[in-house]
Amino acid sequence: MDSLLVDLATGAREISESREHLERRRLWADFHALRAPRALVSYGMYAHVWARDIAGPDAFHHQTGLARAIEIQLRARIWKAENVADDEPVLPPLWLTAPHPPGADRLWGVALENVRTTPLGAYKPAPPIRQPEDLDGLHYPPYEEDAGAQRALKEEALELTGGILPVRFHTDELHFGPFEWAVRMRGMDNLLYDVYDNPAFVHRLVDFVTTGMERYHKAREAAGAVEAEASWGFHMYYDDTPPGLEGSLKGCWAYVHAQSSASLSPAMYAEFVQPYNERIASMFRRVYYHGCEDLSAKCAVIAKLPNLRLFHVSPWTPMEPVLRELGGSVAYEVHAHPTNVLFANTPEETRRELRRLHSEASGSQHVLKLCDVETVDDRGEALKRWAAEAREAVG
Repeated sequence: MDSLLVDLATGAREISESREHLERRRLWADFHALRAPRALVSYGMYAHVWARDIAGPDAFHHQTGLARAIEIQLRARIWKAENVADDEPVLPPLWLTAPHPPGADRLWGVALENVRTTPLGAYKPAPPIRQPEDLDGLHYPPYEEDAGAQRALKEEALELTGGILPVRFHTDELHFGPFEWAVRMRGMDNLLYDVYDNPAFVHRLVDFVTTGMERYHKAREAAGAVEAEASWGFHMYYDDTPPGLEGSLKGCWAYVHAQSSASLSPAMYAEFVQPYNERIASMFRRVYYHGCEDLSAKCAVIAKLPNLRLFHVSPWTPMEPVLRELGGSVAYEVHAHPTNVLFANTPEETRRELRRLHSEASGSQHVLKLCDVETVDDRGEALKRWAAEAREAVG
């Protein structure tokens, strides 16, 4: 056992079992059931950003390996619970990524390579489908596990933490956005021509991807690798899973998206994206739709997704048309502008923005959200202030 990690695991478990955090779980379950008594507040914190920008390298005892990853995860969890006054509950599991067999071409039959465009790390994906015939060289993605490596990883994690927290695995390698895989394979610049020049090929490509994703997730379920709690994440913090569906796709949330299609018209979105997203959405219990672009012209189409329950309202999406099209059938994730919150707004401007967002979403189930914060720099206090101001705004 590692005494430091045991202490951190003990602290995290105590927070997760506290009356306050049990009540937060209930609040989120009610929110997703469209019966929460008030609007919620959420800051989706990335642990690696916290470790780099707020804690700093000197805060950590472990510098490498699994022990380092666990230390970051637990310290970030405890820091947020103690410093950020949002409604996120601390939950018990220690989350790891499931090991899978190696091979860059294992999933789709072709390696998805990137080309570096600057020495500082910028890159451009190199799409492997250069002409329609190239699609014939791909195969559907299999679900494969490295059971021995996963067992060893779990045993090591339990040993390091004294078995105080359950160890769970994220097993999904694909996600839930077929169009994004089509973009990765063909390239968005090519697809912008294809939807005019060869629409039948676009349908063939997205249908192939969607079928592959359907087969993959069903195989994951058959292997016992599906876990409802693993489907929550930064946007669906907690939910009540119906008894008996904990290991079923029908007990899970799906994070459905197609952000790369932002430049498609609503009609093109309805033709080339929506039918395939509907196939994926129908496999799951509840759907969160994410899009950082302005979705006001497409929300009437997206509203037809099966099982849609939570809708992302970005800083670029006006609330009024979304409420008009989706009404009270879903909950809304109403986003503050992260760059403004951290680097531009004065405290008074932040307060005004929060009050405006809350007012515009009035009458709906909604959560005020701050997310996609990739750098904090030296402005950690702004995060705390935002959460406190948001809690005051929602009352």
